[in-house]
Amino acid sequence: MPDMQTINGQPVYSATDLVGFLACEHLTNLEHAALTGLVARPMRPDPELDRIALRGIQHEERFRRDLEAAGHEVQAIHLDASIADQRVQLIEAAAETTEAMRRGVDVITQATLFDGSWRGHADFLRRVETRSNLGAWSYEVWDTKLARHTKGSAILQLSLYSALLGEVQGLMPERMHVALGGSAHAVESHRVADYAAYVRMVRADFLDTMSLDAAYPPSTQPDPVEHCDVCRWSDRCDAQRRAQDDLSLVAGISARQRRLLRERGVDSREALGRLPVPLSLDPPLKGSQRESMTRVREQARLQVEGERAVRPLYELLPPARDRDNALTADRGLTSLPAPSRGDLFFDMEGDPFAFEDGIDYLFGVLEPTAGDSNEAARFHAIWALDAVGEATLAAERTAFEAFIDLVMARLEADPQLHVYHYAPYEPTAMRRLMGRYATREAEVDGLLRAGVFVDLFRAVRQGVRASFESYSIKKIERLYGFTRAAEMRDANSSIVEFERWLERVDDNPDDQRVLDTIEAYNRDDCVSTWRLRDWLEERRAELEAHLGEPLPRPTPQPAEPGEALPAVLAEVQAVVDQLVVDVPEDEAERDPDQHARWLLAQLLNWHRREDKSAWRRYFELLAMTDEERIEDRDAIGGLTYEGTVGTVRRSAIYRFRFPPQEHHLKPGTQVVDETGQSPGTIVAIDDAGTVDLRRGLQAGVPAPSSLIPKEIIPTDALKGSLLAAGAAVVAQGIASSGPEWRAARDLLRRTPPRVGQVAGDALIAPGEHARDAARRLVAALDHSTLAVQGPPGSGKTTVGAQMVVDLVGRGKRVGVTANSHEVIGNLLSAIAAEGARRGVSVRIAQNAGSRGTPTFDAATPLDNDGVYNELTAHTVDVVGGTAWLWSREELRGSLDVLFIDEAGQLSLANTVAVSGAAANLVLLGDPQQLDQPLQGSHPPGAERSALGHLLGAHQTMPPHLGLFLDSTWRLHPDVCAYTSEAFYEGRLHPEPSTQQQALTGAGVLTGTGLRYMAVDHEGNASDSDEEASALAAALEALFRASSTAAAWRDTTGTPHAVSADDVLVITPYNAQVGLIEARLATVANSRVRVSTVDKFQGQEAPIAIYSMATSSADEAPRGMEFLYSLHRLNVASSRAQCLTVLVASPRLLRVRCRTPRQMRLANALARFVELARG
Repeated sequence: MPDMQTINGQPVYSATDLVGFLACEHLTNLEHAALTGLVARPMRPDPELDRIALRGIQHEERFRRDLEAAGHEVQAIHLDASIADQRVQLIEAAAETTEAMRRGVDVITQATLFDGSWRGHADFLRRVETRSNLGAWSYEVWDTKLARHTKGSAILQLSLYSALLGEVQGLMPERMHVALGGSAHAVESHRVADYAAYVRMVRADFLDTMSLDAAYPPSTQPDPVEHCDVCRWSDRCDAQRRAQDDLSLVAGISARQRRLLRERGVDSREALGRLPVPLSLDPPLKGSQRESMTRVREQARLQVEGERAVRPLYELLPPARDRDNALTADRGLTSLPAPSRGDLFFDMEGDPFAFEDGIDYLFGVLEPTAGDSNEAARFHAIWALDAVGEATLAAERTAFEAFIDLVMARLEADPQLHVYHYAPYEPTAMRRLMGRYATREAEVDGLLRAGVFVDLFRAVRQGVRASFESYSIKKIERLYGFTRAAEMRDANSSIVEFERWLERVDDNPDDQRVLDTIEAYNRDDCVSTWRLRDWLEERRAELEAHLGEPLPRPTPQPAEPGEALPAVLAEVQAVVDQLVVDVPEDEAERDPDQHARWLLAQLLNWHRREDKSAWRRYFELLAMTDEERIEDRDAIGGLTYEGTVGTVRRSAIYRFRFPPQEHHLKPGTQVVDETGQSPGTIVAIDDAGTVDLRRGLQAGVPAPSSLIPKEIIPTDALKGSLLAAGAAVVAQGIASSGPEWRAARDLLRRTPPRVGQVAGDALIAPGEHARDAARRLVAALDHSTLAVQGPPGSGKTTVGAQMVVDLVGRGKRVGVTANSHEVIGNLLSAIAAEGARRGVSVRIAQNAGSRGTPTFDAATPLDNDGVYNELTAHTVDVVGGTAWLWSREELRGSLDVLFIDEAGQLSLANTVAVSGAAANLVLLGDPQQLDQPLQGSHPPGAERSALGHLLGAHQTMPPHLGLFLDSTWRLHPDVCAYTSEAFYEGRLHPEPSTQQQALTGAGVLTGTGLRYMAVDHEGNASDSDEEASALAAALEALFRASSTAAAWRDTTGTPHAVSADDVLVITPYNAQVGLIEARLATVANSRVRVSTVDKFQGQEAPIAIYSMATSSADEAPRGMEFLYSLHRLNVASSRAQCLTVLVASPRLLRVRCRTPRQMRLANALARFVELARG
């Protein structure tokens, strides 16, 4: 597809221009300048791309021949080269395409779509029997791609073509399709609506940019981005950055730091390096900002000095010391273990965009011996290729196993060896792969715990400062004089080459040369890692000589407490082996019962994987510096002592302050300090940066600089229950009609509930409401599972309470469980209220675990033995308790029905573990809201919640598998329209009373529906003062108006004065919570509730405001998956009864998406903004 061009004085654009625009706005401005003749467009010939284009044509031709062989009528459209006027060419070809569509041709190939500004040439349009302006039929776009997976750029192209096609036929196509390359001839289909809003937003922003006057050089800065690796303008941009001595040339500097410096008049690398230390900028920087800015100032200084010296320079950083001034291990050069003769040097090549979730396609291991030259060292190239040379996930597993087996064999010969790598990717990949494939778990656990993997990047960054623009291994090689044998720009270039190899059509000698080049580059990386290790050992000796004292070596991590005995692991493995004895490895080859057995086998080790991950995370946090913990999302760093603020019995309350940061700590969280010792118990913590610790007076004043969570709860009962379920399935089969574990077996098999109906029929009778069906069906359950999905405001808790009271009236024993005591208590309270309303006596008890006190005040508190005794004697009707209660062996079979609330957040593993307590299960929840928390990696399917497992790829419950509560009593129709479309497949509808809700306010906070407050900012990660100030101003205007005219009208039409109780302010990050609270403190009515998304699930208010805080997707501290999470956006936007407001940077809408998954995330945000703008 050609780049933007001018035809007869009019610009014409294509999908290629949109891809470039998303990659880099500066690129679009350069292309605009070239389009208007201000600068010549650079040429960047690439014979490899020409070869791929030819193969693409061959692949398309094969697909066309297959269609013709299947009996389809195929009409080809051609641009008429005899027509000199290019615009007329396009118009004529588009008219020919339209005429073929009107005639209803089966397939149209090379279809031209042209609306005067946008052009597209679809490989194929295929007829579907859906009515449109054409008649009883319409068309959908099909494209052929050499790739083995669909890329984001392909979705962008297909979406543009679908939009152009929709204009022609008067109907937006339902789906679009990609015929992929490879021997499998796979076809992927996608819903157009899952991407359409995002693509419309991108097109609009692109046209806005193109409507501005072109200029050269453009006003935008040529900041380095990923697209630079393949961009024709990259050399010119790099030259501009160097001419300006741009701040982006400083290694490790962030976009936010560049912004802060430019705001303070520091706009070059040399100016940064000349700043006096300690830094005294105006306005002054915060404490943590000052520390990190000092670090980049020193980096800039050394880079400038290195350029002037015309040679690489380095400086050794002072090693860390503990409170007693003793040197600490595991930091910088002290993290290097003693060299051993069997040491291995390891590097992986991976493609994060292939196969949706990525693939690690090459495991390279160098095995040198003393005196080896670079060329003589033995090298193992372990490729993730199958028997026919295809890259597959099954081959990835085989390669991973081969690598681990190699390491274990070498360890037998040399128990002191270590595996050196550069950057943390390799051990992270080991954890992910062992979890994904449930293989070599014990080996990887042992390797990680023993500290066998050694990250030299960490040693360099913590121990050495070097005069380079990047700390990539290819850059720092100049320090130790390494010369590469293979030429490739960097690791990203390896990915590009691998992607090209994936797009091959058939065997070709050139294809093997691509793999050979990647392998040679990987070998160079391994050799370079070897030589770097040796150079660092020399620097270590240099530092010892300078300090005049020996440097310590690292020590392995201790074993995790409570680690399972080998006999227990062997018993579990024996059951796992029997469950999968005849199950095909390829999921596509399994029948439903085989897959259910395979899934149960993976669940048997679910808790062990989670426990291992939790312990690894704990030790990672202990090994961090205080500054690193500030940047981490779990721990708190940078504590400073404020003083004693009270006493309780024989304990004192000590107050500490900490800088803004993300964390998950709350009162009661068990924590340790940076030494692993307890500093006391958290009794209070807020988002303004204050934490109170209670500690015994005899222990003295604690002095933590960090607080590290250490909450790892024993899961023996859960593991034992799962093992019993697995053994039962081995003994009687997964589909046995026996009652033992039958509800769980039905759940695993995804079979409809047994309720006296024909399997496969819709569970709701014609004209019946879902809430009435729930009460009818629960009474008919026959050792089975009933799932009830309840979207926001659908009355899920009320329906659950009605079902329970119905069962109690029939003399049934009912249990209630959930992930937390608070959720359990909430449902118990609703049950009591429903019983009182009906005049039904309901005897309720709660097992509150270690806290002792029930979260539902009227419940009778019972310990574990008390629950068993009361249920056995049937002196209680309803008992609430967590999975740790209901997985106990003595309670097996003690209930008639177990209700699992928030089953979208309870793991499938825990659901199966508790299922043995009851004959029947009822799952209440909504997987479209917040997902279950996970720490470990698990095989596909084992990571899901109970309801997520049932839904599979659906957003809403299939009518034959469970119930979907399709009415909301909360959301105004204008809010519900978005929620239903974006998250519930259009199935959620507002109750008529919600139409009465309305807000008469001020400014943006008035009316009903969706609002978007665009707030420009850059460089912000987890907090934005700009957004906090903007929403504070909007609320101040609202509260000021409320004293005269502002009013909120409820579902009965009754007006109320607007108060702080009518507003929820929601954000993804704790740091933004604290910032917003500080800004609201100056607002007259400052009691507005502000918190993160997870704290507000289940709550509602007339107005919900969602502040996203992050400036762009690239700056999201937890990545795009967290910031753009469909679950979080759903919860945040659906808290509003009347008006939901999004406060966000426009740059979040201009995110470059590499995969269809990322595009679906961005689409929900774009659709919100689209509807908000009207």
